[in-house]
Amino acid sequence: LQMPRGNLESISPRALVLPFIMLKIRSGDYHTSLDIMRRQRVDMNLVVDFDPVHFLEQGGAEQFVGQIERIDHINLFLSGLIDVDTTLWKYPVPSWIKTADEFHRVSSIQSIETPSKVNNVCAKMREVMLEAERSGTTPSGKIVKDGHFLLPILSTFAKESPPKLEEALSLIKQSAVREQLKNPTKKLILLSDRVQSSIQYLAFLADYSLIFDTAIGIYDFDLAKAVARHSQMDPKVYLPMLKRWKELPESTARFEVDVKLKRYESALRHLVASGEAQDAVTLVDHYQKCIEFIEAHGLHKLGLQLFDNDETFSRSIMVSLGERLITEKNSQEALTVFLASSPKHLDGAKRAARACGDWKAYFACCDEGNETVDCELVATIAESISSKMGSIQEQRKGFADAARILLDYGQDVAYAIDMYISGHMWSEGRRIAHMYKRSDLAKKCVDASASYANTCIDDLAERAQTFEKTNDRYAEVIVLRRDAIKEAEETGVDPHLDDSASLFSMQSTASNSSLRSTASGSSMGSIGSRASVSTVISVGAKSTFSITGDLDNMRHKSKFNQIGRDKKKARKKKKGPNSRKTKPGSEEELNELIVTMQN
Repeated sequence: LQMPRGNLESISPRALVLPFIMLKIRSGDYHTSLDIMRRQRVDMNLVVDFDPVHFLEQGGAEQFVGQIERIDHINLFLSGLIDVDTTLWKYPVPSWIKTADEFHRVSSIQSIETPSKVNNVCAKMREVMLEAERSGTTPSGKIVKDGHFLLPILSTFAKESPPKLEEALSLIKQSAVREQLKNPTKKLILLSDRVQSSIQYLAFLADYSLIFDTAIGIYDFDLAKAVARHSQMDPKVYLPMLKRWKELPESTARFEVDVKLKRYESALRHLVASGEAQDAVTLVDHYQKCIEFIEAHGLHKLGLQLFDNDETFSRSIMVSLGERLITEKNSQEALTVFLASSPKHLDGAKRAARACGDWKAYFACCDEGNETVDCELVATIAESISSKMGSIQEQRKGFADAARILLDYGQDVAYAIDMYISGHMWSEGRRIAHMYKRSDLAKKCVDASASYANTCIDDLAERAQTFEKTNDRYAEVIVLRRDAIKEAEETGVDPHLDDSASLFSMQSTASNSSLRSTASGSSMGSIGSRASVSTVISVGAKSTFSITGDLDNMRHKSKFNQIGRDKKKARKKKKGPNSRKTKPGSEEELNELIVTMQN
C-alpha cells in the first residue's frame, strides 16, 4: 500500500494470515507456518490445536522437529503451550478448511479439552528429540550431535505440570558426563560452560531456589553447588551446609536433607537406616530420637512398618499412638490401640476406657492387672455413668449400667436399687432386692412406683383440665373471629388488619362487660372539677398534653433534669418481654391456644 505521504507499506491482514497458516499446517509445512506465526504474533498453540491427533499420533511432531532448525524457535513454541484449545475461541477454523479435515477436527475438540494437553505435547516432543540424539539424525535426515536438543528437552521438563526438575537436572549431569568422557579435562564436569549455561536456562523457566532444593533433594551436593553459583544465595550459607552434608554418613546426610525439604516419611526411613550399624549403647539414643521424630510428625503407621521385627520398639510406638489419640479426643480408638499392643498397656487402656465411658473394658483391665478397685472409685464411676445426658433410652441404659457396676464391683445393693428407681426400672429393682433378701428395698421399689403412678395420674388430670379450658376458649375465639369477619364484610372494612387495629380485638373488647360499667357515667357527673378533667383526658390515649395544673408536668422535660430522667426510666421499666400482652381474639391468641392443646 502507498501511504498519503508517498512511502510504501506492506500489510498482512489477520483474516488472510490465519487461513494461510492453517493451510500450511494442514499440508505439514511447519517451517513456513511457524515463521509467519512468529513474525505476525500468532499464538503458536494453533500448531497443535488445529489437529492434535495428527500432531501427536500421526507424525506431526516428527515433521515439526525435522523442519524447525533453530533451537530458539522450538523453545519459543514449547514455552507458549497452554491447556486451552485456541480454535474454540481465538482462531476459529473456517468451514471451507474444516470440511476437508472434518474427522480430525472432531477428534481434536474431544482430545484438547483435557487438562493434559501441555504434558502430552511435551512428552511427545521430548521423545522425538531424544530419539533424534540417540540415532544422530532428525526425522528429516539432518545430522545432529549429542546434546543438540538439550535446551528444548529441558523446556519440556520445566513446562509440564508439575515440573519434572529432577529429570531435568539428571539430564544435565548425564550430558556433562558424556561430554567429559569424549573430551577429558581436569576441570570439574559440573563447572563446564555447557552445564552452567544449561542451569541458567533452566533457571529462566523455574526459580533458582526451587532448582536448588531439587538438586539437594536428589542428594547431589556437587550439582546443588553448581546451581547455587549463579543464584542470589549467600555462599556463606550454602557452602558450609553442602560441605557438612558431604562429610556426614550417607543416611544421616539424607535425613537432614529430607527434614529441610519437609519430606518427613523419607526422613524417617533414612533415620532408621542410620542406626543399623550402631552398637547397643548408642542404639537406645537412636530409638529415642526415632520415637521423638515419629511423635513430632505423626508417623506412627510408617514407624510400625519399619520396626515390624522389633517387638519392644513396636510396643513403644503403639503406646505413643494411643497417647496421641487420647489427646485428640479419640478415646475409643486409643483403647483399641492400647489393647492391641503386645503386651497390653493396661494403664493407658484404663484411662481410655474411662474417657470413652466403656466401663466393661475398664473393669476387665483392672481384673487382668490384678488390681482391686475400692468402693469409692466404684461409686464415682457409677455416678458419672448415670449422670450422662441423652435420650430417655440412653439415660435408662446409664442407670442400668451404674446399678450393675455397684452390684458386681461394689456390693452396694441399696445404692444399686436407687439407680434402678431413678431409671424407672422398679420391677428389676424389686427382683434384685428379693434376690439379696432385702424386703425393705423391695418395698421401697413398690412405694416408688406407686408414687410415680400417682404423680402421672395427677399430671394427666391437670392436663385434661387445661385442655378442656383451652378447647372452650378456642371455640369462643373461632366464633368471635367469624362474627368479626362477617361484620367487616358487611361494613366494607378490610378484615386483615394488624393486631393493633384488628376488628377481632375490637369485637372481643366490645364483648367485655368491664367496658360497659357505670364508671364513666359517674365521672361525667363531676366534670366541673380539676380531677374530673384530668380523669377524662387521661382516658383518651391519643392525647399529647395534660391539663392537670401540676407545675412539674408543665416544665420542660429532658435528659438534663430530674423529671426527664425519671420519666425515661419509667418508660424503660414498662418495656420488657412480658409487657406486650396477647390481644383477645387475635391470630396470636389462636396460635397460642393450638400450641397449648398440642402440648
